[in-house]
Amino acid sequence: MIEQGGRGGVADYTGALVAAIAALGWEVELATADDHLYAPTPGVTARRVFHYMRESSALGRALGRCGLKRPVNGLLFVLALPRVFRLARRNDVVHSQGWELPQLGLVAMACLRLAGRPVVQTAHGTFERGTRFLRTRSAVRELAGRLAAATIVHTNADLERLWPAAAEHAVVIPHGEYGGLARGGGSADRAASRVHLGIPADAPVTLLFGQLRPDKGLGDLIYALRRLPDLHLLVGGQDIGGLAEQAHALADPALSGRVTIREGFLEMSEAARLFAAADTVALPYQVASQSGVLLLAYGFRRPVVVYPVGGMAESVIDGETGWVCARPDPDALVDALAASIAAGAEENLRRGAAGERLAAERFSWDVIARSTVAVYRDVLGDG
Repeated sequence: MIEQGGRGGVADYTGALVAAIAALGWEVELATADDHLYAPTPGVTARRVFHYMRESSALGRALGRCGLKRPVNGLLFVLALPRVFRLARRNDVVHSQGWELPQLGLVAMACLRLAGRPVVQTAHGTFERGTRFLRTRSAVRELAGRLAAATIVHTNADLERLWPAAAEHAVVIPHGEYGGLARGGGSADRAASRVHLGIPADAPVTLLFGQLRPDKGLGDLIYALRRLPDLHLLVGGQDIGGLAEQAHALADPALSGRVTIREGFLEMSEAARLFAAADTVALPYQVASQSGVLLLAYGFRRPVVVYPVGGMAESVIDGETGWVCARPDPDALVDALAASIAAGAEENLRRGAAGERLAAERFSWDVIARSTVAVYRDVLGDG
């Protein structure tokens, strides 16, 4: 199993998946970052393969200021490929959880094919962010799809957007539930969390959580905040341009006291406070395949408010585990959030509990692992 980052949403997914695969009797070698955050797991051996310059180091910050951190990390990734090749050679199947940069991912996929082992890839996203180099990135992903023996996607909507070469050998396996991840953050009391965050006890609160990219809908939530004077917005996660893009709007005096931001890579104990303080979790993503944050919200027993884009609505029972907006636009988001406020705190808690049950029934890691192992057996059967 290859997951190069060692932290964040894909790492959370990978950690749960390899643990469930190992529980089925498979021995798993996990190739990841040398500063990874994976917990020890029986049957799983974490190999510290990839080295990166992080913002947490003085050198990483200096390279970032010079605009060199990304190219240096790309070079370090390429230098790690010989060890990835050797690891691939001694395993039966290689499974990639995606690549930070598609162009380097294509080089890695070619290297893995040369190792002579079938390669399975999971496409956690089948959409392209932004338009710069769109045609080039799509061509690179198409070539990578040709090199993979099988491609796993999380929703039926992904199949329609998948690159033709990958679609021929594609399998839909849903994203697994995050109840265990949520429990790892410990218990957090709603009232105490609101005191800690400085949020009024009786205010309706919606949470935007995760990597704060421009396409995650922060601007639409600010629009909704102006239309819903009782609503409080809670934002938590690492800024990937979304906060910076909306800095001027967030400084509007009309929003004073109604926005709470916790920026940065947050430990799960801090995430538990944010989810405990919220009534709903907002996912007004402009583009999406599926969302780990959605499953994490269910793990924390919180209902979701989602735009009907990609496969997002496939994991929501509208009116039971959350609200699916009528359209992916700010006015529809206002309507859905207004409905959640009118429903009240108790109804939000009921829907959150329904989301937890749905995740446990439909997205258990044992089922996900068995489906994944079936893919492995298929590609091994093909030689």
